Amino acid sequence: MSLRLYYAPGACSLAPHIALAEAGADFDLVRVVLSEGEQHKPDYRAINPRGRVPTLLVDGKPLTEVPAILAYLAQRFPRANLLPADPFAAAKGLELASWIASTVHPSFAQIFRGDRFTDDAAAKEALKTDGAIRFQRHLAEIEALFADGRPWILGDTFSVLDAYALVVYRWAPRLAIDQQSFPGWTAQVRRLYARPSVLTALAQEGQAPEPAFQAAA
Repeated sequence: MSLRLYYAPGACSLAPHIALAEAGADFDLVRVVLSEGEQHKPDYRAINPRGRVPTLLVDGKPLTEVPAILAYLAQRFPRANLLPADPFAAAKGLELASWIASTVHPSFAQIFRGDRFTDDAAAKEALKTDGAIRFQRHLAEIEALFADGRPWILGDTFSVLDAYALVVYRWAPRLAIDQQSFPGWTAQVRRLYARPSVLTALAQEGQAPEPAFQAAA
């Protein structure tokens, strides 16, 4: 079986990238340069007509949307324990993935991708203001998940939801939001940066942990 992940640094494609690395999968990487509009070119649109990343090609067949890709990888590599074995706990993980994809990510897109919602300049400014408020509210909601002292976002063990939440955590500085204002989440991210799969995926995308974490290492 061949796997090829189309990704963009800084995008939500980091989550399936980490999942693939965590599973020890054999896969190819193809970078999509969003700033040059490669996601809109015919070759990529033939793979993903929506012109978004990530896309995972499975034996040449495209799979899109982060929750779907993470669910597939968890089933494809069961020994990697990418999702909890308990059906209800796994469903709660997919519930969280769906919320990030349908609610958290769109609030961030309101700020930086207003053209997805409207062509009106005034409306885009209103979207930015509203998106910033909503995005910060969502960050606080994720932080609240760690109020019981859990080490990982679903409880006692790592899952692909930790990787997905990391994407959102790394977006916070783009809005000048202090990541250290989320102590429970920050502790979890520190544990993530100790995992070889996370560091490998970041390095392959030309990225690294934030300076605060590097200084503490």
